[in-house]
Amino acid sequence: MRIALYSRPHNCKDNPFITSVLKLLSQHQVQLIAHENLQNEPFMKECPLKTTPFSTYEDLKALSPIDFIISFGGDGSFIDAANLVADLQIPVVGVNTGRIGFLTVITKKNFEAAIEALINKDYEIEERSLLHIEADQQLPFKNLFAVNDVTIRPSDETSINGILVWVNGVKVNTYWADGLIIATPTGSTAYSLSCGGPIIHPSAQVHVITPISSHTLAVRPIVVQDQDRIIIRVQSRSNRFLLSLDSTRYEIENPCTLTITKEAFSIQTPRFFSSDYFSVIREKLMWGIDLRNVNENN
Repeated sequence: MRIALYSRPHNCKDNPFITSVLKLLSQHQVQLIAHENLQNEPFMKECPLKTTPFSTYEDLKALSPIDFIISFGGDGSFIDAANLVADLQIPVVGVNTGRIGFLTVITKKNFEAAIEALINKDYEIEERSLLHIEADQQLPFKNLFAVNDVTIRPSDETSINGILVWVNGVKVNTYWADGLIIATPTGSTAYSLSCGGPIIHPSAQVHVITPISSHTLAVRPIVVQDQDRIIIRVQSRSNRFLLSLDSTRYEIENPCTLTITKEAFSIQTPRFFSSDYFSVIREKLMWGIDLRNVNENN
């Protein structure tokens, strides 16, 4: 089994946990391929296995076949790993060393059982749909897809006057707001949720359009089919606006017409222990937990 490893720069307090994961992997017949970010980390020096370095999508493609890529960190690290594998159909396994981590299913509590399940192929693969973006000008992003969301916001210098949205050629609205989010079901628990958007099951074949701080209280998030074509134009006093694909953002020259559709490929991630989405939501968002008791115990 060939497993790639990825992490952003992280807190040193996580090193013992990551070391434990790597030592557990080393007990099996696996080959490790480590991102260049990890080469000088202390836990890599303690890893009994030799590793092959990589840094780009092209490297992973050349080193394929690869069974999994493990990301250490939070959802941001998971999304980084998803961008590295892109359309290679290498499942992304999130090991949570961050905070909430909706996408990072392996934790300090379950990592031993999870790694064993991974090695023994005792899991189910979930497909996470992506957004694809095009424009009537060249966009500066390396990848033109988003795992969580596409976000439009004003640049630092001025405000947005309005954001015009059409779905399949039919006008939806001119949004008078501080910005607009187009989110996947996966991204429904990210920025969209904090702006009043709904939580959407990852198997639902939909996208959600969520305004950021709408200036009209009656304007609410709207859910559309993921086969729909969303067209967006920005009205602004400035000739620029900010466009974000997940956590990567650039200033874009205006006028610009954006087209958002469902990406042709998806990101795969394993699901362990017969867990279900609602139990993940209950745990991560602490639904049904009396916080008074939590505070007393602390």
